[in-house]
Amino acid sequence: MENKHFGQRYEYLIDVDFINFYFDIYSKHIETNTVSIITNLNFILSEFGDYHNQNDCVDESTWIIRNFMKLKNIWKKANATFEDTDFVFYLEKQLDIDREYGGWNSDFHF
Repeated sequence: MENKHFGQRYEYLIDVDFINFYFDIYSKHIETNTVSIITNLNFILSEFGDYHNQNDCVDESTWIIRNFMKLKNIWKKANATFEDTDFVFYLEKQLDIDREYGGWNSDFHF
């Protein structure tokens, strides 16, 4: 299941798979079309970190949340959070810094 959100300089795609229990957040810089999975960004980890525990798996950027209700709750929380303009404003500052360090590419399109 996917849901898009739009900021000033970035677009966001929240992706959850309720069958395989994974959760990802992608970000695309609008001007350059570069994309990164941002689920492992410290700002995101601190915002949503209470939704996973030692039984779950945080692999590079993908979170595997083995509890259906927890996965459903993080999906709801993420979509509500990305509607918060203050959250998105601060996140975009963090993403600008992250892009400066590299690792953003155009291999994923949304």
